[in-house]
Amino acid sequence: MSKENLSPRKLEGYLKWAKIIQWGRRNPVKFAETFLGIEFMDYQRYTFMNSWDKQFVLWLMSRNGGKSTLSAPFAMTKMMLFPNFEAYILSLTSAQSQDTFLKMEKIAKRQIESFTGLTDIFYNEIVKSAANTDGFTHSPQGFKYGLFNGSKITSLSGQEDNIRGKRSNLNIYDESGFISENYIQVTSAFTTQNASFKLGGDVNSETLPKALPNQLLFCSSASSIDTYFYDVYKEYSKKMFAGSNNHFVADIDCDVIINATNRGKKLYVPLLTQDKVNEALSQNKEKALREYYNKFTTEGGNQQPIKRAAIIRNSKLRPPEVCNIDNGKHRYLLAYDPARSYDNSIITIAEIIKDEKVGYKMKIINCVSLVDIGKKNKTPMRTPEQIDYLKQLILDYNGSGYADYENIESVLIDAGAGGGGVDKADYLMENWEDKEGNQHIGLIDKEVSSDYVSKFPEAVNKLRLISPKKYRTEMYDAFIEMLNLGLIEFTETYDMKGYLNIPITTDNNEISYEKKDLCFEETLALKNIDLAKEELVQIYRFESSNKSYYYDLPKDKKNKMHDDRAYTMAMLGWYLKELRRENITKKENKAGLLKAEDLFFFKTQEFGR
Repeated sequence: MSKENLSPRKLEGYLKWAKIIQWGRRNPVKFAETFLGIEFMDYQRYTFMNSWDKQFVLWLMSRNGGKSTLSAPFAMTKMMLFPNFEAYILSLTSAQSQDTFLKMEKIAKRQIESFTGLTDIFYNEIVKSAANTDGFTHSPQGFKYGLFNGSKITSLSGQEDNIRGKRSNLNIYDESGFISENYIQVTSAFTTQNASFKLGGDVNSETLPKALPNQLLFCSSASSIDTYFYDVYKEYSKKMFAGSNNHFVADIDCDVIINATNRGKKLYVPLLTQDKVNEALSQNKEKALREYYNKFTTEGGNQQPIKRAAIIRNSKLRPPEVCNIDNGKHRYLLAYDPARSYDNSIITIAEIIKDEKVGYKMKIINCVSLVDIGKKNKTPMRTPEQIDYLKQLILDYNGSGYADYENIESVLIDAGAGGGGVDKADYLMENWEDKEGNQHIGLIDKEVSSDYVSKFPEAVNKLRLISPKKYRTEMYDAFIEMLNLGLIEFTETYDMKGYLNIPITTDNNEISYEKKDLCFEETLALKNIDLAKEELVQIYRFESSNKSYYYDLPKDKKNKMHDDRAYTMAMLGWYLKELRRENITKKENKAGLLKAEDLFFFKTQEFGR
């Protein structure tokens, strides 16, 4: 369409539109606040503006710092101001990449209560259809939407080999603290093409204005010093301090957020409070320093074999299971590390699953700390109370309408002298009565307690007493192997909101989210599983003088934290490996059976009736 074909009214409208677009490109923060209706805080304005034209950007932000709340309008503004702009939200897990996408959707639909001035301008720019009335597509392959100017954005997740060969103007790496170097290297290739390159037609590329560069945007709280994110943080920071016009790093810790200002005036109600930070410090100091004060932890290296990235990769957004919820057939495995005075007394529960592709695997569904809340020091319960609690857990997971221990795979108990595991097993051999007056037969380890088999003939052989002196190293070896093979599934890190947004695939092959409110026991389970993860990544491998090795907490951590939750996880991992080995051995034996006709040169005689 040429200028001669435009009416004066249309020409005037296009000129006004062009002026607004050019003004927005020069003043992106004001454009976002005016047209999206979002009121930014001063640190967000500073971060937004300095990130606008930089090719390499990293936001290191505290929890509750608004990373998604800032990256969402950042991408939305670019999509509105630049035709045919293409962006990707990238993460190893779908939940993380979809979170930023859903933030954009809520902004467009004006569904965020804290943003009281949102407009519908962006929503009216989204391409809609009769089949998709709001324009947002929630496909399992990736969430996406597009604008009338040709811009579009897609959330991607999964292994890097499955998402190659794309072109992008903006890569947003949401929660990128533990994304692998290989993942970044593969996906960063989306942006390698020069954004200013144009060729063909009657256009003289020498007279065209230079386009904004394609961008890599990393958003995360701090991770550990062995991660690629830390390397990127160091590299970008050094280049920014050296005067590079292509690099920008924003290091926003909780103090900035607590004391945040809006146009120079301190907020009356801050986004984050000091009380919340102090509570996090009291529960898990190292995690709080990492997530709120941007302190990268010193974990990593060959001495620390359990990597946080591996745990994150094997985590899934799902609620814990505090009992046999559906009262169905399951194979539950309980690991009990007893203690009486000093250590924690922990019971961790997993479910054994037979997968058609990978064989046996397990998912961690609950973790319980047997604490006497009435005591000042919160020491473990008395032994009889611990045994009663263990028995009740066994009943809860076995379900109603089943024979004793029908749904219980095994109960693993640490037999070390410190916790008195052998003594605890003595309480389980006898037949016992539950709170409802129902009788139940006992549990026994027929190998370790062989002398008592004749005394308790009814006891079921589903108890395993495990000597830590004999098996501790082997158990951690097995856990590490099973974890790296992706055979142990954890719950996602709990965000303390009191609920979970669970993704559900609908009949139309779309993903919707269902809010799952958590009860007190479920929140405790998620918190204990998170503590177990923290303990696991702190376990070191120490080499001995005789070329042997062992696993333990380093000296500087022993006085600050326990490893009981990690130890129960190792017990579960060891059992899983033994189960898989037994299954493979059975298959090999079955495959190795030969018939008589295979050994001799004759066939077996068939007799008729």
